[in-house]
Amino acid sequence: MYLLKQCKDIEIVGEATQGTEALEIILDLKPDVAFLDIHMPNLDGLTVARRLLEVDQTIMIVFATAYDQHAIQAFEVNAVDYLLKPFDEERVLKTVERIRQRVRNPNNDSGQETLNSSLVELLKKMAGESVPGTASQAPIISKLAVQGDESIVLLDPKDILYVYRENRDVFIKTPNKTYSTKYTLQALEEKLANYPFFHAHRSYLVNLNFAQELVPWFNGAYTLILNDEERSRVPVSRAYVKALKDALEI
Repeated sequence: MYLLKQCKDIEIVGEATQGTEALEIILDLKPDVAFLDIHMPNLDGLTVARRLLEVDQTIMIVFATAYDQHAIQAFEVNAVDYLLKPFDEERVLKTVERIRQRVRNPNNDSGQETLNSSLVELLKKMAGESVPGTASQAPIISKLAVQGDESIVLLDPKDILYVYRENRDVFIKTPNKTYSTKYTLQALEEKLANYPFFHAHRSYLVNLNFAQELVPWFNGAYTLILNDEERSRVPVSRAYVKALKDALEI
């Protein structure tokens, strides 16, 4: 945001910290371009983009993300711009120049519509929806099955605070309960790859959407405090601190 504010011909008309808020502001203000973080509370950036494109096929969309390397490659193939965290000044300026060119040439609106049509199909495929004329792809996981007290419980990955390992046992912590699971930590990391989970410690995966405070602990390590009622604490190994700070733009 700081780099965009340095561009004299770029006017920032609105900002939002949550997906639903972003959608409302963009639909209300109708900007030329929307910068969307892929991982946001309430609605993620991919969902916001899909809903925007249902209303306006000419809006330019730029994704910002610290994750989803495969998604980034797909966006690039479809000529949809993206910014990878931590943001690089030269890369941001390149994005701004692309925006300038498209705004200066309104006759290219049809090209933007074609580009966004490709994006809509891409987003549908990433969400596991079928797209006419395309091969089916593995859907993004929407529920995670774990064993409850008397039944199998289907958890929404967005509700998971963190995952941790004790000896050979692996547990999933939600705001209301802790579940044991037969999945390994590595298997869960792969299943949750499309969500903002960060490998903060060799025994912990944490959902960064719940991150609230990062507190120095000992010898270069940190503790990540979450915003649930218990103010859960997740250890951050020294080896992972830099990557976490980059992900959180600290």
